Amino acid sequence: MGEKDLDIDALLALSSQMGRERWRVLSDAAQVVANYLVCHPRAEAVRYPGLKTDPDFPRAANTLVGGFGPRVAYRVTGDAAGEWRIWKADERDAREQVMELEVLLGRS
Repeated sequence: MGEKDLDIDALLALSSQMGRERWRVLSDAAQVVANYLVCHPRAEAVRYPGLKTDPDFPRAANTLVGGFGPRVAYRVTGDAAGEWRIWKADERDAREQVMELEVLLGRS
C-alpha cells in the first residue's frame, strides 16, 4: 500500500477540497465498510484511520474534522500478491456498498 493512500496529511487536504457535507457522507460510508471488513473472514488486514485499532487513529482523531475520509485499505486472505486494495466510498447507501464489496470478496 502506498503511504500516500491513507496519509493523514493527504486526507486533510482532500477534506478541504470536498467540502464538509460531502466529506461527512463519504466518511460515514467508509466507516461502515471498514467495520464490515474487520469482521469479514476473507479480510486479512484492514487500515482505516477511523478504526480505533488503526495505528493512525490517535493522530487522525486529533487532526481530521467531520470524519476519517472515504478510503479504506484492505488485504484479502489467500491473495497470492498480498497487495493492499483500496475501497473508495461514494455517496450511495453504505449497505449497498457493503453488498457490492461482498460480491467482490466472493470472487477474489
